[in-house]
Amino acid sequence: MTGREFFGTGACAAALIAVLSACVTTAPVPTIEPLADADAIARLKRDAAGRARADTVIKAALPGLEGVVVNATVDVACEAPKKLSVSVRSFFEVPQQVLVADGGVVTLYDATSGAPRFAQGPANDKSLQRVLGLPLAPDDAVALLLGRAPLEPDKPGYLAPRVRVFAMDAVARTYTVAIERVGRGALRWTARIDDDAVVAVSAFTGDGRHLLDATLAEHASHAGVLFARRVTVTTATGAVVVLTVQQGRYNGEPLAPEAFTLALPPGVAVEKL
Repeated sequence: MTGREFFGTGACAAALIAVLSACVTTAPVPTIEPLADADAIARLKRDAAGRARADTVIKAALPGLEGVVVNATVDVACEAPKKLSVSVRSFFEVPQQVLVADGGVVTLYDATSGAPRFAQGPANDKSLQRVLGLPLAPDDAVALLLGRAPLEPDKPGYLAPRVRVFAMDAVARTYTVAIERVGRGALRWTARIDDDAVVAVSAFTGDGRHLLDATLAEHASHAGVLFARRVTVTTATGAVVVLTVQQGRYNGEPLAPEAFTLALPPGVAVEKL
């Protein structure tokens, strides 16, 4: 190769690099406006106002023995902020387990062992363990199913939860708030910045232990409000529960009080829950 050939080859390569460099553009880094605590609270309150109640039929994939997944049909009705009814159907489509909560007391009917049993006790993060395998208090289950951030005081006279912006994700366009409650565990609530629909929730005990992570997906609009049709919950022990809404009626007429009560037969033994 002569010096002239070498020089010509180098010049061509340099020109090609220059052309390619001019064609390459750097993708803009996603940005998102910071969200103040007060603004996040206002957004969540406005969103919560459109989430009053739901009456649904859910297909539940529940953890069984030795890793076997148990599929069940579950009728779930809920009304903000604390009313919940969960009825797990048997193979014969009759209620096999029924749990109702209307405030601070939970009542359970359980016929999984053959003979019907009744139990009653205070609402806490163990209430739904026997029915859906979820370490979740009934009011938190209502919040999760409705996609409604629980911002009310737990009881009359209690302080409202402290809400602060915990994180913002410019790529996913989401914001996460920490909902810190008096005398009970905190929640981390992640919602989309564009429409405030919740996409993830993490729950903790009062002493800070991690209880579960939930992701909410397949949002569908009902009268302009987005409700998640699929909720996947992974507990701290690794158990996974998937709830998929098959049929749903949202924000309809208030449900009858009987929907959240369970009449105990006269003289029946009631276990402590």
